[in-house]
Amino acid sequence: MSKLYVFFAVMVFLSCQACRPSENNKQFTIAFSQCIGDDAWRETMLDEMKRELSFYPDIEFIYRDAGGDNQMQAQQIKELLEHDIDLLIVSPNEAEPLTPIVDSVFQKNIPVIVTDRKTSSSLYNAYVGADNLAIGKLAGQFIVHTLNGKGEVGIVTGLKGTSASIERRKGLLDALDSSGIVRVGVEIQSDWERQTAYTQAKEHIEQLLEQDIILAFNDQMAFGVTQALQEAGEYNKRVIGIDALPGEGNGLSEIVKGTLFASMLYPTGGTEAIRTAMAILQRKPYKRDNILGTVVINQDNAGLMMLQSNKIQEQQKDIDKRQELIVEQNKIYRNQQTTLNVLITSLVLAVVFGGISIIVIKSNWEKNKHLEKQNQEILSQQQQIVEMNEQIRAASEAQSKFFTNVSHEFKTPLTLILAPMEELEKEKNLSSNGADQLARIKRNAKKLQNLVTDLIDIHRLDNAKRKLRAAPVKIDAFVQQVLASFKPLSQKKRISLSYISKTPLKEIWIDEYLMEQALSNLLSNAFKFTEPGGKISVVVEENTFGDYLYIRVVDNGSGISVTDIDYIFDNFYQGEQHLSGSGIGLAYVKEIVELHHGQVTVSSKKGVGSSFTLRLPTGHLHLLDDEKKGLLDHASERQTERGETIVNVEELQEETASFYSSKAANILVVDDHPDIRLFLRDILEKEYNLLFAKSYVDALAKMEKSYPDLIVSDIMLPDGSGLELLKMVKNSPQFNKTPVLLLSALDTEESKIEGMRMMADAYLTKPFRVDHLKAVITNLITSRRQLKDHYTSILERGETATDAKQHTAQDKRFMQSLDMVIEERIGEKSLSVEDIAQVLNISRVQLYRKTKNLLNSSVNEYLLQRRLTKSKHLLLDGLHINEVAEKVGFSSAAYFAAAFKKQFGITPTAFRKDMLKG
Repeated sequence: MSKLYVFFAVMVFLSCQACRPSENNKQFTIAFSQCIGDDAWRETMLDEMKRELSFYPDIEFIYRDAGGDNQMQAQQIKELLEHDIDLLIVSPNEAEPLTPIVDSVFQKNIPVIVTDRKTSSSLYNAYVGADNLAIGKLAGQFIVHTLNGKGEVGIVTGLKGTSASIERRKGLLDALDSSGIVRVGVEIQSDWERQTAYTQAKEHIEQLLEQDIILAFNDQMAFGVTQALQEAGEYNKRVIGIDALPGEGNGLSEIVKGTLFASMLYPTGGTEAIRTAMAILQRKPYKRDNILGTVVINQDNAGLMMLQSNKIQEQQKDIDKRQELIVEQNKIYRNQQTTLNVLITSLVLAVVFGGISIIVIKSNWEKNKHLEKQNQEILSQQQQIVEMNEQIRAASEAQSKFFTNVSHEFKTPLTLILAPMEELEKEKNLSSNGADQLARIKRNAKKLQNLVTDLIDIHRLDNAKRKLRAAPVKIDAFVQQVLASFKPLSQKKRISLSYISKTPLKEIWIDEYLMEQALSNLLSNAFKFTEPGGKISVVVEENTFGDYLYIRVVDNGSGISVTDIDYIFDNFYQGEQHLSGSGIGLAYVKEIVELHHGQVTVSSKKGVGSSFTLRLPTGHLHLLDDEKKGLLDHASERQTERGETIVNVEELQEETASFYSSKAANILVVDDHPDIRLFLRDILEKEYNLLFAKSYVDALAKMEKSYPDLIVSDIMLPDGSGLELLKMVKNSPQFNKTPVLLLSALDTEESKIEGMRMMADAYLTKPFRVDHLKAVITNLITSRRQLKDHYTSILERGETATDAKQHTAQDKRFMQSLDMVIEERIGEKSLSVEDIAQVLNISRVQLYRKTKNLLNSSVNEYLLQRRLTKSKHLLLDGLHINEVAEKVGFSSAAYFAAAFKKQFGITPTAFRKDMLKG
C-alpha cells in the first residue's frame, strides 16, 4: 500500500511539472486610480496608457474610476492594496483629502506615480503632468497678445481645491499683471464639467457678454460657455480653452471648425506615466518630475495638428490589430499545450486511481457506517440541549418578569410606610420609646428601598439586550440635549462641563433612547468621581478614514486603579471605591455600545482622571434591515391590579374632597392604586379641591368637566402610560398651561430624563416625603398664578416684552426682534414656533429656552397674549369681530371670542360697548 502511494505522488509531481508554463519574464501588477474618467481628456489618458502597455504583454493593469468622489477614491485605493499591486498610478480628485491614503501606500514601500494633479505632500516616487503654472502663464501671454495689451478677460476656473485650478489661475494672473492693462473682469467658479459651466454661464451671461475674451480652464467648460453665449445671440465671442484633445467633438476639431477660438495644449501624460512606471519596476533610471510641454493651438496650426493626430491613431489601430493577432496565436498555442498536458496527466491518474479506488471505497464504507452511528447520537444530544435551552429561556423570562413586577409593586407599600411614618415623627407628644421605634422602622424601610432599587437596576441591564432600533440622529443636538440635563448638577457641584466637536459629520445612525442612557451613565460616573472645581468634557471626533466616530467623556477626577481597570465593564463590579449602587452602570454601557456594533474603552490614571471612549461606526451599512428605523419599545403593561384586602376605597366619594372652596386650587390626582389616592386625599384635602382618576381615560373625562390648576399623575397606569397623559396635556391648546407633577415608583435616571424632556414640571419618586410633595405642589401652583397675573397686568397696560423687566443689551435686542416678527406676521393663522425661529435664525429649542428664561412663558403663550392685546385696539377702531379675528390670526371668530373671554373675563362685544360708553 505504501509503495502505491509513493508511485502516485511521483506521477502527480511529474504531471504538475509538465503543466507548469514557462516563465521567462517576471509579471508586474500596475494599478491606476483615476479621480473621474468620463471626460474626453481622461479617456485619452487611459487610451495612451493602454497603447503603451501593448508593448508589455506580461503586465497586469487594474483600473478604477472614482466618479469625482474623494471618499470613494480613497476606498478604492484601499481595495487595490488587497490585490498585491507592485506600483500605483494615481490622479487625485482633490489634494488634501487624498494625501493621507497616498502617503500610506508610499510608506508601505509600494512605488507611487502622481499624474495630472498633485497631493499635498511629497511622498511619491514621480510626478507626470504638464506645468499648470506655465499653461496659465502661456494662456495669459496669448490673451495679452490677442487683445494688443488692453481689455478685459473673463475666466471660468475648475474645481476648488485642485492643484490644476490653483496653479493655472496663478500663472494667468502673473501674465496679466505683467501686461499692466489687461485685467480680469469676471471670474466664475465651476467644476470642470460642461453642463455646470453652461449653467453658471447662463447665470452670469450679462457679465460674460461685456468681456473682450473668455478663458475656460478646460475645453469642456469652454464648450459650455460657448453654448450659453450662442443662445444669448453672441456667435463671435472669442473663447479659449485648455486641453486641445484630438478626436471628433474635442478641442482640436472645434478650433478647426471655428467654434473655439484657441486652446492651450495640455498633454495627458498617459504614455509617459507607463514609461516611468516600467523604469521604476525594472530598476532603471527615471526622472522624479516629468513636466510635459505645451503650446498654443489656434486656426494657424490646428489643421496640421489634426492631420498628425489622425495619422497616429491610424498607426495605433494597425499596431493594436497586429497585437491582437499575436495574442490570439499565443492563446491557441497555450490551449493546445495545456490540452496535451491534461491528457497525459489524466491517463496517469486514471491508472493510479484505478488501483487504489477499491481499497479506499471499502475503507470509507466502514468509516461511514461508524460515523452514521455517531451522528445519530449527536443529533439526539442536540435535541436534548435545544429543549433544555428553551426551558432555561422560559424560566429566565418568567423570573425577569416576576422581579420586575414585584420590585415595582414594592414601591407602593414602601410609600405607604415611609410617608405616614414621617407624619407621625412630627407628633410632639410622641414618647422617646416610640420615636426610637419609628427611627428603627424608617432605617429598615430605607434599607428595603435600596434593595428594591438594586433589583430594578439589574432588570434594566437585562432589558438592554433588545433589538436595535437605529435612525439618523443629529450629533450636536443629541450630545447637547444630554448635557443639558447635567447642567444643574454641574452648577451645584461647581464642575465645569464642556462640549467640543472636531468632526464635520452631522448625523450618525443610533438608537437615540439607548445611546442617551449610555452617555448619561458615563457622565453620571464622571460626576461621582470628580471633586468640586473639576472639569468634565465631552469630545466628538472621527478617525482618519472617517469610518468611525469617537465620543469621549474625559474628567480630571480620582481616576481608576490599575487593579480595577481590567474589570470595570464586568457586571456587579464596584472596584476599590465601594460606592453605593448595583455595579452594573458600565456593563450596561458596554451592552448598548456593542449592540450598535461599536466598542467602549477606558484609559485612566489614579489621581489624574479618566477618559471613556465610545467607538461607533459611521453610516448605516453595518446595520441589518431589522435594526433600522424602529420605534422605541414601550414598557410592557402592568399586571392586572391584585385585589385589595385593606379598605374598599372605591366606595369613597372621590369626585371632590369633603369641602369645596372657590379660592382653593383644583388638583387632579391620577393613580390606579386606591391606598395612594386615599393617602393623598388625607394630606391634601384641607388645602386644595381634589379630583381623582384611576386611568388615562378617566383623567381625560375629569379634565373636560373641571379645568384643574395642577395634575399629579403616576407614570404606570392600567390603560396607558402617564407619559402619554403628560404628552397630551402639553400638546393641548386647552391644557398646555396646566403644570404636571409626575409621581412614580420608577426611580431611574432614564425615566426622570424622559419625563423632563416631555416638559413635566416636576418628578417625585415613591417613597416620597410629605413635606417635599407639599412644597413642590405649592411652588407649581404659586408660580403659574404669578405668571398669569404678571402677563395680565403687562398686557392690560399695553406694554411689550421689552418693558417687562430690565435685561442685558443682548436680551433686549432679542425681545425687540421677537416683538417685530410677531407684529409683522400677527395676521397669519399658520404662524408657528418653527416659523419664528427660522426668521430669528435660531433653533426651536433655543427660542423656547430664551423665551422661557426672559419671559417665563412659552412662545405660544406669548403669541396668544400679543394677538389678544392687539385685538382690543382693533375692536375700538370699529372693526367687526370677524375682521378682528382674521387680522390677529385666529382661525375663526368663535375661537377668538372664547379666547378673549377666557383672558379678559368679558366678550369682545361687551368690551367694545363698555369702552365706548366710557
